[in-house]
Amino acid sequence: MNRPANTPERAAMIVAWTAIILGFVARTWALSQRGSLWLDEAALALNVMTRGFGELLAPLDWGQAAPVGFLWLERAVAWHAESPETWLRLVPWLAGVSLPWLLWQLGRRTFGTGAGALAAVAGAGSLLALRYATEAKPYASDAMVAAALMLLTLHVRESPHAHRRWLALGAASVLGVACSLPAIFVVLTVAVVLLGDRASRTSRPARRVGLPSFALALAVLALLWFTSYRAGAASEALRAYWAPVMLDITADDRVVRVLRVFMELAWVPLRWTGSLVGIAVGTALWWSGLVLIARRRATDALLLGGPVLVAMAASAVDAYPLSDRLAFFAVPGVWVAQAAAVVGVRNAQLSKRSVVANARMAAVFVVVASLALAVWQFTDADRFLRAPGTLEPTRALFAAVDDEAGTTPIYVTARAAPAWLIATTRDGWRENPRLQRWVALAGRANAPGYENADRARALRPMEGDSLVVHSGARTELVGLAPGIAYRVAGAPSASAPSPGWAAEEARRLLAAARPTVWVVASHFFPGTSRDELRPLIEAAAAAGLRVLEERRAGDDVLALRLSR
Repeated sequence: MNRPANTPERAAMIVAWTAIILGFVARTWALSQRGSLWLDEAALALNVMTRGFGELLAPLDWGQAAPVGFLWLERAVAWHAESPETWLRLVPWLAGVSLPWLLWQLGRRTFGTGAGALAAVAGAGSLLALRYATEAKPYASDAMVAAALMLLTLHVRESPHAHRRWLALGAASVLGVACSLPAIFVVLTVAVVLLGDRASRTSRPARRVGLPSFALALAVLALLWFTSYRAGAASEALRAYWAPVMLDITADDRVVRVLRVFMELAWVPLRWTGSLVGIAVGTALWWSGLVLIARRRATDALLLGGPVLVAMAASAVDAYPLSDRLAFFAVPGVWVAQAAAVVGVRNAQLSKRSVVANARMAAVFVVVASLALAVWQFTDADRFLRAPGTLEPTRALFAAVDDEAGTTPIYVTARAAPAWLIATTRDGWRENPRLQRWVALAGRANAPGYENADRARALRPMEGDSLVVHSGARTELVGLAPGIAYRVAGAPSASAPSPGWAAEEARRLLAAARPTVWVVASHFFPGTSRDELRPLIEAAAAAGLRVLEERRAGDDVLALRLSR
C-alpha cells in the first residue's frame, strides 16, 4: 500500500522541480536579453553607481527610494562596471530564481506536496515574477525575503529547541529588515506566530536567540529610519506619487482603493491584467485557502496572511503604499493559500474513494492542474519572454548618438535623462563633475529638469537657458520638465505640457543648432494623447528647424537630428 500512497507525492515533486528548473531557465534567458535599463531602473542605478556605501544612506536622487541593504548589495556587485545593466540585475535574478523553490517548501509544509507544487508553478510562470526577477529594483528580493522568513519560521516551529534554526531565523530577520522595506511586516507576524506556539515560546533558544534577534531587527530598522528613510518618507514628490495606492478608507475612491489591493495581491501576480471576475476568483481562492490551512493549523494561516494585514494597517495610516510592486512581497503567502484552495477541492472530491484510487487520482489532479496553470500563465508571460529587451532599449542608440555627435549639441528630454546618462558615461561614476551637474539640474525633485515635476504655470521667458552641461567637446541641453506629474495610479496632474513649454524648448533648440542639434527621447508615451515629444517637434518645425535624420529603437526610444 505504500507505493500508491506515495504516488501523489512523487508526482508533486516532479511537477515542482520541473517548475523550479523551467523558472530558472526562463529567468536566465530573460536576464541575458533584457539589455538597457528602463527609466525607473536607470534612475535607481545612477544612485548606486555614483555613491559610496555611506552616501547611499542619504535620500536618493532621481525620485527613488530603496532599502539600504539592497542598495549596498547592488553597489558591491556593480561598482566596477562601466556598463552595469547585467550586474545590477544579478541580485534580483538570484532572488527570482529562488522563489519557486521557496514556494514549493512553504506549500508542502503548510498544506502538503500538492499545494507546494501548484505554488511553485505559479511562482515560476508569473509574468510579474519573471519581470521583477530581471529588473534592477528590490521587488523580487522583497518576495524572496518574505518567503524565506516564513519558511525559517516553520523550521523553528518543527524543532523549537534547535539553536541553529533560531540563529538562522534571527539572522534572516536582521538582514531582512535591512534589505527589504516590507520585511518588518513579516518579522512582526513571525513574532506573533512564535509567541502563539507554546513549544517555541518556552524554548531556551527563544529567550537566548529569538528575542535578542527580533530586538536587534527592530533596532536596525529604527536606525535606518532615522539615518536614511525618514527624509525620503517626508518627500512631497514621493508622497504625491504614491498617494493613490494608500489604503485611505476616508477617500472618495475608497472602494476602488480596496479593490485595487485585492487585485494586486490575488489576481495580477497570476495574470497581469485588470479583471473584476479575476479579482473575485483570486480573492475567493486566497481566503478559502487560508481557511483550509487554518483548520489544520491556525498559526500557519496567520503566518501566510498576517503580513498582508500588517501592510494594510500601515497603508491605512499613510505609511506604506500598496501598489503591485510594493505589495509583491506578500504574494508568496497568497500563492500558497490559493494553491491550498485548489488542492482542497481535489481532497473534497476524493474523500469517498479507496486509498489506491485516491492516490492515483490525486497524482493525476496535481499534474493536470499544474499543466493547466502553466499554460494559462504562459499565454500572459509570453508577451514578456518573447522579447525581454524591448522595454526602452536605449543604450545602443544613445551611445551611438553620443559617439557621432562630436561638437553638435544634444538635447535630452527630461524623461530620457537617466537612461542617457547610463548609456553615455564612460569616464567613471564617482566624483564625476558631469554627473554632479546633471543631478543638480535634473536629479532632485525641485530641479527644473526633474522629469516628474508638476508645474501649474506657464514657463517664463528663457527659463531653461542655464540648463546646459559642458564636458570636453560634448554640449548637452538638459530638457526642462514638461510639467506633467504622473502618479503610480490614476490621472496625471495635467493632460498636456505646461503652457509655453514646447515653444520655449524649441527656442533653445534653434539657438543651440550649429547648424544641427540632436534630440534624444525615451519614455515619452508615443501614439497617445500624452505624447510629450510631438508638441516639441511641432514647435521646433514652426521655429524653422527641420528633421535631417530619425533613428528609432523600439516604440518609445528616438533620436532626431534637426537642422536650421
